[in-house]
Amino acid sequence: MSGSGAPVSQGLTWLPAHRFFHELSPRGRVVLGQLPLTATMFLVLGIVWVFHPALLLDPVFGAGLMLHALMFILALGIPWQRLPPAAALAVPVLDFIPVGLIRESGVETVPALGAMAVLPVVWLTSSQLYPRFCLVMSFLGPLLMVWVPLVLRGSVAGEEYSVVVLLPIMMFATGFAVHTLSASRDHQQRTVEEARAQLQAALDSSARKERLVNTVVDAVGVGVLALDAAGKITLRNQQQKRNHALAHPAPAPGSDLAEVRVYGRGGKELLLPEMFPERRAAKGEDFSDYLVWVGENGKQRVFSTSARAILDDGRFDGSVVTFTDVSALVEAMTAKDAFLSNVSHELRTPLTSILGYTEVLAARNDLPSEAGVMLKVVRRNGQRLQRLVTDLLTAASGSVDVRPEPADLAEIIGFSLATAAPQAGAAGVNLVNEADAEVPALIDPTRMGQVLDNLFSNAIKYSPDGGTVTVRAGATEEGVFCSVTDTGIGMRQEDLKELFTKFFRSETARKSGIPGIGLGLAITRTIVENHGGSIKCTSTPGKGSTFTVTLPASR
Repeated sequence: MSGSGAPVSQGLTWLPAHRFFHELSPRGRVVLGQLPLTATMFLVLGIVWVFHPALLLDPVFGAGLMLHALMFILALGIPWQRLPPAAALAVPVLDFIPVGLIRESGVETVPALGAMAVLPVVWLTSSQLYPRFCLVMSFLGPLLMVWVPLVLRGSVAGEEYSVVVLLPIMMFATGFAVHTLSASRDHQQRTVEEARAQLQAALDSSARKERLVNTVVDAVGVGVLALDAAGKITLRNQQQKRNHALAHPAPAPGSDLAEVRVYGRGGKELLLPEMFPERRAAKGEDFSDYLVWVGENGKQRVFSTSARAILDDGRFDGSVVTFTDVSALVEAMTAKDAFLSNVSHELRTPLTSILGYTEVLAARNDLPSEAGVMLKVVRRNGQRLQRLVTDLLTAASGSVDVRPEPADLAEIIGFSLATAAPQAGAAGVNLVNEADAEVPALIDPTRMGQVLDNLFSNAIKYSPDGGTVTVRAGATEEGVFCSVTDTGIGMRQEDLKELFTKFFRSETARKSGIPGIGLGLAITRTIVENHGGSIKCTSTPGKGSTFTVTLPASR
């Protein structure tokens, strides 16, 4: 839009004379309108001087010249700007008088003198003021110009009147043609002016929008790059210019080309050019959260890039690529994983000792029976705590080990319910087991126990005012299922999309003040998916939630 600042009127080169005339002052327009007749009068005077000097002695001829000279002086002197525009029509109307006098004096020697009447006729009919009056005068003026002398001479011969009627008719025809062409020209001029104004307004609006878009794009802290259908850059905001400079440092001494510093795989391995975000976008690819590391060591930044294709009736017409600096987030995630790994390692050592001494105590025969039961509980929960520590390490590494074997899911449910009973009793929550008596499945019993422990713990924890937690399980044609339903605080629909993400906690949970780190459901989903199954949740705020685990049939 760089050319939008130039007025459209500069391109209308076919209208300079029209514009020049209408830009004149009222006096200038009247004088300019009278000038052609004045110039013609001078030409006639020269011709008569050379070829018909005797005509100069005719008082009627002299009166016509003097009258026209007087009218030209009046055209110069009258303050036309103080008069209405139609007042100027008096000049061409009165011009018929000197033209008629000059024609009458030289009609025998120079018959063409009457043709000068065409000049006031053209002026009248091209003015577009009072068109009916002007058309009548274009006929009546020449008619009176040739008939009045006949009447004054007392001519009674009808043939004389009939001979001179041709001039008024020709003048009227000329005036009508001029009027029609002038009206057409004015209409065309108005149309062009309206189109010009609309086009200029559209260009001005487009230029304002372009400035607004450029300002907004430059104001955001995200790098924005726009490509056309050929992959050529059409827009790059200020932030992206800085990102581009980071990826294209100055060449080393003695080298003409600088290596493009765009990396993948944790910022260690240079990306192939075809894997650059802009190259992928130029090929019409859509992608999100594509991480690239840009810059040299010590100045390297991490960008999450996304691209969306621009389509024109389904045809690729370019793309928009965004570069969001996520360096701080990546550093935080790295620090978080390192923290989890360190804490988990620190917890594993004392847990190993606790479990070891528990095994030693359980092997003794002189313990009371109650102590043996308690030791089993300590050992079981110690093992689960140890598995949780292992899961924290696994979450940091991104994998969970699952070893399926034939087992009864109903038995694991009963065991987990017994473990959750003290927590439920303290919270005033009623546990209801509606699972089938036997639910054979190919599962990892320990891992599935961890899944159920997480679901029961959450159901009880998020039912702070008491309520009921119901577990159902059974076999279907596709496999087995297990659902846990509570009557607790529930969640909003938008929270369900992120529910199984590591460290995510719903807004309702955060506001409730209930403790948690948001890791249990992420591990639960990983365990279920590693079994080849799936987990989903339905929830209503204030009415509770239902988690349903579906596992494939045992084979």
